Amino acid sequence: MERSFVLPSVFEENSTEFHKVAENFVDGIKIIDFKGKDYIVGNLALREGNAPHKLINTLVKEIDYELLALTGLMIATMGRYTRLVVTAGFPFTAYQSYRKDSEEFFLNRFDINFDSRTYGGYKVEKASFQVDSIEIMTEIEGCVKAIRDGVQQEKNNFFIASIGYGTFEIAQSLPKGIVQRTSESTKGLQYAVNIVENELKKGYYLNLLTEQQIERTFQRGLIVLDRKRIDLKELRLKALTSYYHEVISPTIKRKITNDDFTNTDRLYLVGGGAMYPELVDMFKEEFQSLLDVVVYPEPYLCAGRGYCLQSLSKAKLSSDFESRENTAYVGLDIGNSNTIIYISTPEIMKDVAEN
Repeated sequence: MERSFVLPSVFEENSTEFHKVAENFVDGIKIIDFKGKDYIVGNLALREGNAPHKLINTLVKEIDYELLALTGLMIATMGRYTRLVVTAGFPFTAYQSYRKDSEEFFLNRFDINFDSRTYGGYKVEKASFQVDSIEIMTEIEGCVKAIRDGVQQEKNNFFIASIGYGTFEIAQSLPKGIVQRTSESTKGLQYAVNIVENELKKGYYLNLLTEQQIERTFQRGLIVLDRKRIDLKELRLKALTSYYHEVISPTIKRKITNDDFTNTDRLYLVGGGAMYPELVDMFKEEFQSLLDVVVYPEPYLCAGRGYCLQSLSKAKLSSDFESRENTAYVGLDIGNSNTIIYISTPEIMKDVAEN
């Protein structure tokens, strides 16, 4: 079985006793006694919290990363699997400095207390699980893995642009690997969101909304201020246009040479930013005579799926691969906007082993 879950990357300390305020565990996550405090996470934090938040590109040792990572792993167990093989990742800029701490953090046994009453349970329960294996990749490598080994089965050279909230990344992928000279990380969609926020501040009091709450209004293209519905689509288009021409396009021009275009005719767009048609159109307009611009299906899942495929690839090398009935193979993408949990479980092990 293969499944994916999307968890908004926000949390908030909260001691309220909630009773049946969500339909399921993922929508009603409340972690109990995590470093001495209780936290609501994800959708529950957005719905019931006053200031749901997460710092951008946090260190592994900060609570933002630890809480979202462990919540993601707890979701990956699906209440059934106690052993996990995990692959996670970071942007280029953070990969080298964060990798070791991340590996040390994950390779442990965990006991996490959560409140089941939020979705109709009766008590505080405990999830116990162990990470048997962890691999840390760059986000771009994870996306390339998904494109080459997933449904697309891409065999040729291609460019890849990952448009995340915190980071925009570009690289050229050859069958033998990424061309490191072409790799670059720079500002993500946060740049455009900040433009919209600053424009709104000129005429409205934003009621101390957190960065993540502003981002959600950016996604919807609508905000209610002073009891007025304000359509943000035109302002969002202007912000995305500025972001593309001030950040994305110059980055590509700086890193991708004319020679690179001679052997590559396809550009894959991945990440949450690829969900904005107006931004995709800007890529197509600039590269219409050079590249076929392809939006990866459900682009926000791309890195997580690639990480999951890597977990499976690594596990296939083990002699006990086919007999691991209590193990889930996990791709964990802890993003600044959403945390993606992509899971393969024993129901598909036989098919994978035969391929």
